[in-house]
Amino acid sequence: KKEALEEEALFIMKRDNPISKPFSLIAKAYFIEMYKKRKESTVYCYENAYNVNIKPYFEHFNIKDINISTIKNWRLEMEKKGLKLNYLNKLYVILKSIFNYAIVNYGLGINIVQQIGPFESKNEEIKKDSEKIRYITLEEFNKFISVIDNSMYKTLFMFLYYTGMRKGEVQALTWNDIDFNNSEIIVNKTLSTKTKEEFKITSTKNNQNRKVKMNNLLYNQLVEYKNEVSKYSDFKEKWFVFGNTRFLPDTTITRYKNYYFKLSGIKAITIHEFRHSHVSLLINEYIKNSKEKNVKIDTAKFFLIMSNRMGHTINVMQTTYMHLFPTIQDEIIDILNNL
Repeated sequence: KKEALEEEALFIMKRDNPISKPFSLIAKAYFIEMYKKRKESTVYCYENAYNVNIKPYFEHFNIKDINISTIKNWRLEMEKKGLKLNYLNKLYVILKSIFNYAIVNYGLGINIVQQIGPFESKNEEIKKDSEKIRYITLEEFNKFISVIDNSMYKTLFMFLYYTGMRKGEVQALTWNDIDFNNSEIIVNKTLSTKTKEEFKITSTKNNQNRKVKMNNLLYNQLVEYKNEVSKYSDFKEKWFVFGNTRFLPDTTITRYKNYYFKLSGIKAITIHEFRHSHVSLLINEYIKNSKEKNVKIDTAKFFLIMSNRMGHTINVMQTTYMHLFPTIQDEIIDILNNL
């Protein structure tokens, strides 16, 4: 009955375009439209954030009655929760988008959320580089992987460390996506559980396909693992690489990851931080190889190559990882010393 009444109110609002517009109904209409236009997993995450941190505060307001004071009080409540700046500004974008939707569709005059602007950091807290981006070194990874006696999980974590692929991309992989002849992984999809259904497989995060080369160590491990999996009488190439007939769930991956980190005595990182670890590994090796060959370190070339491998823009790669190049200052000092 409650759902039926909501739908009736939404219908009447659209039909009559009243001056007094319930905020919660406009928000509901906004998300209905977004599900038609945007990737479901993205909208699902935004809708969850809205339900937890925006709806409880604004659901009893008509949108015309929400003023600057109301928005500022909401912002104070959000800041008191101790939420991270990135997440706070995610909430800001959601609220701003709902108001923009009301302007376009229901004749709202101005977007007061946009007038106030995004959340800002005081930048008073001192953070070390190691706290800005966490990763494990090759030595730490070798200690971690050495305690894993399960073939699938050993292959999975080697996969994450030596390819830098996103978790959803790895979960979505089937054996058809592995090109053993060219030692390549075809990355053309991702799996998300942040949907209304149990899971959904869609295009990659940036809608771009790419091929990721495997090093010999990972290639050999993958061959060994596939030989083991192929012994099943009903084995098919369309099986998931990790999980066989069903993908490996997030909670299962995290549980085993934490277990093996605890067993190895290495400080645990998140699954996404395996991605950071991969980039850090390659930066260190690139610097070492350049020095051994007496070749100039070309960060622009490095990030161009890595952006394709990681499925990121060059700008994102540079912004995220440039500080991991400790030798950049050496070139500046050489210029100053030659004055």
